[in-house]
Amino acid sequence: MILTMILKVFAAVGVAFGLLMILKPATIIKLHIATAAKSNWRTEPISMEKELRNMKFRGVILIALCFLAVRVCQLACVIR
Repeated sequence: MILTMILKVFAAVGVAFGLLMILKPATIIKLHIATAAKSNWRTEPISMEKELRNMKFRGVILIALCFLAVRVCQLACVIR
């Protein structure tokens, strides 16, 4: 029961990040660049257009995986 609740919280956070990746991909890319700079790394996309498209796609995949994880957990609880 508690494990299911924890999974749902992680899934909700994952869906929130996925939506952010879809709605504001440039913000996520800038955040990544700033985070890398603090570790003394310089990162920049070769093609910003492709990176924005890929970030939106990753957001969709993240949301799908979160829903899939919750569904698998629900099915596992029913089987027990």
